[in-house]
Amino acid sequence: MWLTSSNKHPAARGWPVAARVVMGLACFGVAAFSLNTAVAADDWSAGVGKYPKHEPLVGIAYTTWHRPVTWSNVWGTPQLGQYNANDIGVIRQHAEWIAGAGVDFIWIDWSNNVNYDPETMHDSRPDFAMIEDSTSLIFEEYAKLGEEGKAHPRVSIFLGAPGEPEAISDGRLQAKIDQVYEAYVADARYRPLLQDYLGKPLLVIYLGTPSPFRDGPPDFDDPRFTVRWMTGFITEQANLLSEGRESRYGFWSWEDRGPQTFAVHQGTPEVMLALASWRKQGEPGEANYIPARGREEGRTFREEWARVRAIGPRIAMVVSWNEWVRGEQPSAEVSKDIEPSVEFGHFYLDLLREQVALFKAGDSREKCPHHADVNGDMEIGLTETLRVVQLHNAGAYTCGTDTPDGFGPLR
Repeated sequence: MWLTSSNKHPAARGWPVAARVVMGLACFGVAAFSLNTAVAADDWSAGVGKYPKHEPLVGIAYTTWHRPVTWSNVWGTPQLGQYNANDIGVIRQHAEWIAGAGVDFIWIDWSNNVNYDPETMHDSRPDFAMIEDSTSLIFEEYAKLGEEGKAHPRVSIFLGAPGEPEAISDGRLQAKIDQVYEAYVADARYRPLLQDYLGKPLLVIYLGTPSPFRDGPPDFDDPRFTVRWMTGFITEQANLLSEGRESRYGFWSWEDRGPQTFAVHQGTPEVMLALASWRKQGEPGEANYIPARGREEGRTFREEWARVRAIGPRIAMVVSWNEWVRGEQPSAEVSKDIEPSVEFGHFYLDLLREQVALFKAGDSREKCPHHADVNGDMEIGLTETLRVVQLHNAGAYTCGTDTPDGFGPLR
């Protein structure tokens, strides 16, 4: 008799539960049954619910380098077209989309600007000029949006000295920090637009990948900011990793492969990444080869957020909104950008909104029923388990039948 509801199958009543489950699993001809989940079981107790609902923060990496020349080698096409980063209409539309997704701040990439002096190099370096001039336009437009009563994210500037660790001690990094302070922190109109963390503006500084500082961060601080240090792919820098993929010295990570690393501050998780995909390391056959993982129709992004919720950091950082260039994104499938595109429409923006809401609500697990969970109650009941067994034993099945789940044996 074909199972159509829990009270129509003899195995759904009368037998002890354990016997029924053993019977059902035996039909599969397997000795063990397991679920392939994206998050380790012991991750769930690490941090979910650690912070009140109003406290978690979400930031997203944001690029202001776009001008006509940058669109010559990109993985796809923005829905807004191939824009200039200083386009006010684009700035405002981005603000609406990002704030509407529940993201708290954008994280503007100045990580390669340590040698750029806007006073003497503005005309000779149009690339850096676009990055920094567009940042000032963002501050101005966000201030106007606030005055108009419209939503916008806050801003954090992301500095760096990749490949030039001496810039930290020779004054170049300090000069760039001073520039940020004087332009934005000291400006009474712009100061409220900055993202604070631990009572000061957040300042993340990128050191390059791998980190030239192998035994801890540099001996440098600026008391006007909350300073954090970043490298990339901590997952592949064993000296920077502790048990459970904790970042040993508190470094933040720009990208990770596989389950993300997390930094800890004062005994609690501080920050984790969420990526839509990650690129490969090396080539097949090489000792250090790690394959890429593509977007997989959103599955990768969902699994990254599931681990974020499991660990429960103070800050979730999404990389990225709008890089577009192929350097870190070789194809549409192996790309990370969330900005609405011709290729994906608003799918990833909508998914971002969904996942941010779950993170901020403190939900430990996403409500995404398994295909076998016919009634969507987030439990695989006995009847649902036996239903899968029946489909297995049928040898072949078809859809469009008059059974409750719409499937039946192929006659």
